[in-house]
Amino acid sequence: MLGFISDLHLDPNENKRTEAFLNFLSNDCIKYEALFILGDLFEYWVGDDDNSSLAVQVKKSLKKYSNQGNKIYFIHGNRDFLIGPKFAKDSSIQIIKDQYIMTYSGKTIMLSHGDVFCTDDHEYQDLKSRIRSKKWIDDFLSQPLNERIAIAEDMRSKSKDASSNKPENIMDTNKDSIDHCIKHNNLDLLIHGHTHRPEIKKFSNGSMKVVLGSWEDEGWVFEYDHDHFDLKSFSI
Repeated sequence: MLGFISDLHLDPNENKRTEAFLNFLSNDCIKYEALFILGDLFEYWVGDDDNSSLAVQVKKSLKKYSNQGNKIYFIHGNRDFLIGPKFAKDSSIQIIKDQYIMTYSGKTIMLSHGDVFCTDDHEYQDLKSRIRSKKWIDDFLSQPLNERIAIAEDMRSKSKDASSNKPENIMDTNKDSIDHCIKHNNLDLLIHGHTHRPEIKKFSNGSMKVVLGSWEDEGWVFEYDHDHFDLKSFSI
């Protein structure tokens, strides 16, 4: 069985979610052959030199889970795209590219954070293009850690303000973008997060889309096995 989660948005000021995730790793995850984290594990990540208690706790727990023989795969989200090779090594995770295609139980599955499909939000896509550039990343990472944290906090605040002024449909995935992706890649299953709108949607051609939930008032995991699937929520 495989487990898929996203959008935990772990934050130093929100211990409840962190405790829920650490408990999830120690208990619920034992049954999974592999755990896939599809982005936004952290509320923000400013570089692998972050040695905060939250970062240390999470890396230690991920490594412990991995050392038990479990595989962990990670896709960058819009909040933690700066997670790099040092974090991956320290936590024993494998970073995979967005829109990663795999085969499991004879099914073709694509994994994505999901923001790539939000094509109606032009402002967001423009910002994403800018801050994912090598120049922006190099300039950002060259600054002292405390300044990077201040910038991240400011960007988070501005993002919340911008989102509150946008129509809900603009921040959702674009239907045509999803349909094209599924047909073009002959997908049986597309799994993504980002939108915080958990659902399982079945299409007329037999394919399926799963949207993972955000760990706010409750946790979410999608479990997929050869003859079983379930999008589950649980209290945190």
